[in-house]
Amino acid sequence: MPRAVRHINETRILDSLYRHGSSTRADLARELGLMRSTVGNLVAGLIERSMLLETEVAGAAPTGRAGRPGQWLLLHAGHSAFIGADIGVGHLSVVAVDLLGHVIKSRTVAHEPAGGDIDTTIGAIAGLVRALVKQLPAEQQVQGLCVVVPGLVDREGVVLRAPVLGWNAVPVQKLLAARLKWTGKLTSENDANAFAAAGLYNRSPAASADALFVYLDAGVGGGMVSQGQLLRGRHGYAGEIGHIHLGEHGFDPKTAVQGSFESYVARDAVLARYRHHGGAAGGIDAFVAALSAQQPAALRTISEWAWWLGRGLASLISTLDPGRIVLGGPVAALYAFAERETLASVEKHLVMPFALPIIEVSPLGPDACAIGGAMVLHHALLSIDERLVYGAEST
Repeated sequence: MPRAVRHINETRILDSLYRHGSSTRADLARELGLMRSTVGNLVAGLIERSMLLETEVAGAAPTGRAGRPGQWLLLHAGHSAFIGADIGVGHLSVVAVDLLGHVIKSRTVAHEPAGGDIDTTIGAIAGLVRALVKQLPAEQQVQGLCVVVPGLVDREGVVLRAPVLGWNAVPVQKLLAARLKWTGKLTSENDANAFAAAGLYNRSPAASADALFVYLDAGVGGGMVSQGQLLRGRHGYAGEIGHIHLGEHGFDPKTAVQGSFESYVARDAVLARYRHHGGAAGGIDAFVAALSAQQPAALRTISEWAWWLGRGLASLISTLDPGRIVLGGPVAALYAFAERETLASVEKHLVMPFALPIIEVSPLGPDACAIGGAMVLHHALLSIDERLVYGAEST
């Protein structure tokens, strides 16, 4: 019990310093309701393990109150590294995040294997992880690896279904652990949940305390946050918002569920509708260029996309009542061209008393999901009960 209590209070100190950036022993004691001698003992142990640094405050008490100058306590960024590895749609991304939650190393490469080629993909992502870890200083402890996939992942790290990869029942954690000979903490995450984690587990979680993160790519996924907690559902599959039903027939006939949200607004649905209106389908970047050039086929497509996006978001607002909606993924770039029409559609499909939440596009780039995977691990280190963050883990 004494060891457990010490661990809990050390974790509370680390979490407080992460949220506030810095503090003193006295302020930590006040915030955490602990005796100053207890905090002093805990801090001494954390400094000895190189998890904390301290520096003298010159001229005044750190909080501006009168009294003796104190010592700033800060997290030692270089103590830990958390690795996120994203098997994305057409790309692979790996990142390393330090104890302050800052990205310190990252790499994204194009990757277009033949459908269902599991071995090539696992080998490629393993190579990127191995190279990234080698770039880290020897004293920076790797706290774990989280692999992110665009599909349904169970608590054992098995990808049950990832149509865009052509994967079904793929034990991605075990395969990656074997390829890397990994003996540390290893977990896995769905891409939309990882995207949500990238925004949620920062130093200002209140901004996303009740939010919906929508990841728009080849499919549509969601990360739902309530009272600062990422909702996972009974089996861990919550957030498959791309499958909510909006109509009878979508724009993309290849979508698994016709009439679903993603059959109207995901990448292939956008390009299929663009072809329907006479456009020359390339990728999303080419479509954005056509929008910028005010091409009529592109303008008709974006108008219809905005209507269906607004209709889907309105259904989700009515169900979840989020204070903020954050859009991410390659297709989120279209929102800048359709913000007014999307908001009009949301309002049209909402029934009072629901108010329009803030809707914004994430500033994170193509490595957003890899960052989120790393931040899942980071959050686990600063959480009292890691089981609330991890499902099963592999060692």
